[in-house]
Amino acid sequence: MEKIWKSQNLMRNERGMVLVIVLWIMAILIMIGTTNVIIATTDLKISSNYKLGTQAFYASESGAEYGYLKLRDILRVLYPTINISAPTINGYTFDEFNIATVGNQQVEVMTGTYTGLTAFVTKYLLSSRAHVNGTSASARVDLLVKDNLIPIFQFGIFYQNDLEILPGANMTFTGGRIHSNNSIYLNADAGTFSIDSRVTSADEIIHGHKDTRSYSVGTVQIKDSTNTYQSMTIDSNSANWAMESQTTWDGNVKNEDHGIIPLNVPTTSGNPRDITGTGADSLYLKAGLRIVDGVAKDANGNTVNIRYYDPNYKNADGTLKIDAGGTAALNVNPLSTTSFTDKRENKVVTVTEVNLSKLQNSTTAMNALNNPPSGADPGILYVNQTDNSKSVRLTDGASIPSTGLTVVSNNAVYIKGDYNTTNNPAAIMGDAISVLSNSWDDANSNSADLSPRVASNTTINAAFMGGNVETTSSHYSGGAENYMRLLENWSGKTLTYSGSLVNLWTSQQATGIWQYGSPVYTAPTRNWSYGIDPAHLPPGTPRVRSVDKYAWQHYLYD
Repeated sequence: MEKIWKSQNLMRNERGMVLVIVLWIMAILIMIGTTNVIIATTDLKISSNYKLGTQAFYASESGAEYGYLKLRDILRVLYPTINISAPTINGYTFDEFNIATVGNQQVEVMTGTYTGLTAFVTKYLLSSRAHVNGTSASARVDLLVKDNLIPIFQFGIFYQNDLEILPGANMTFTGGRIHSNNSIYLNADAGTFSIDSRVTSADEIIHGHKDTRSYSVGTVQIKDSTNTYQSMTIDSNSANWAMESQTTWDGNVKNEDHGIIPLNVPTTSGNPRDITGTGADSLYLKAGLRIVDGVAKDANGNTVNIRYYDPNYKNADGTLKIDAGGTAALNVNPLSTTSFTDKRENKVVTVTEVNLSKLQNSTTAMNALNNPPSGADPGILYVNQTDNSKSVRLTDGASIPSTGLTVVSNNAVYIKGDYNTTNNPAAIMGDAISVLSNSWDDANSNSADLSPRVASNTTINAAFMGGNVETTSSHYSGGAENYMRLLENWSGKTLTYSGSLVNLWTSQQATGIWQYGSPVYTAPTRNWSYGIDPAHLPPGTPRVRSVDKYAWQHYLYD
């Protein structure tokens, strides 16, 4: 009996130990399960927080991008009002949305696409903070933006519309960047067209012609970063253009595929032609001397007499001529009116002629010219006829004021003879610009052929801003090689030009289409180059705007 009792006790003890072990195992399993639940819950919470934070970040980033695009659009105006409201995004609230200037405007040398150009730079800070509705998750993005105002005459060639450079003979363009806010067409029908500068287009770059007539595809070559010419065997229509253009020319050729956007002239209306008008954005309001319909006025609107006394102006008996008031006669007038035939326009044009040598001898004229409105440059001359059928002609302009001269007109402008041979800061702006050589004679202007109108070598140093007649399917604009219009037989003669060619509009007054040969003109030997000193720009040089993102940072909150 005793043995049986001991055996039963032993069995009871073993069963007790098993129960304890089972309970311990169950406790451990419960602890592991609880821990896993806690870990899983924590992971879910972290994952949810990360997701919400990421959503808040993307909303804030979208807000900053929205602000940048709105700012860029607002800055198309010359004197903008910066007032941008936060965007609306379903499920998100913007707790902060601010755009503020950082410091004062500074003059800086640009880097990147327009490296080396000087710009007037204003910096903006865009702060965008958004949170996910119903949560504490939020994020902020700060975006730094540069508003670059680039004096336009730092470009060798700048076109608002399509730019065509399609010379018939060999031509080399040296110095000064080439840019178009639209497409660029490059070709040479017979010879070779060589480009020694950077080329940028806000649209396409095409090796060929814009119009649909049949042409051969000539040789175009552009220098790479090592100053080695690389032939243009690809263009925007090529499958691998975006990459191959960069490896071929080392970044010297870019278009919209590489992020190039239009560089617009900021004006109230958005029309760059306002520069030559009389409105709020015009150089008329910045001119010290304004001559409209033959009447000269100063910056305050006061009529001024720009005639001057010539001591050699005498009577037949040698005595000085005296006016009715008993003083020496103010007999020399820098202004006159004359007419001649423009064979491209196929009409007689009447011009207000400004003799620049005589104008500089008029103390009254020069005093007005050098006393512009507050904040404007001295040396801006505005000359215009309110009758749009009339034009302006500049003569005897081989010498201009050493401090610079910019002549502005809403009419077509003709230049007769050498201009600014000493290469002082100079610009000419008008509806269109025509060059008449040193040999030009009004009496021969209506000849049925070119034989009486033979040009002579002529030199011009000035930036040009004018218009053209756009290419259509049936006729060619003439291209940048015919930007300055000619009306003589230039065969065997040299037209030496140093400056900047800027085309911001389609001509409204000089609308005759380009024609080559008799009775209009034959081409000269073109000795052309970029010739503007960025440190001494022409008075009143307009600016184009580039708005760029240059730095950003972000913050996450919970």
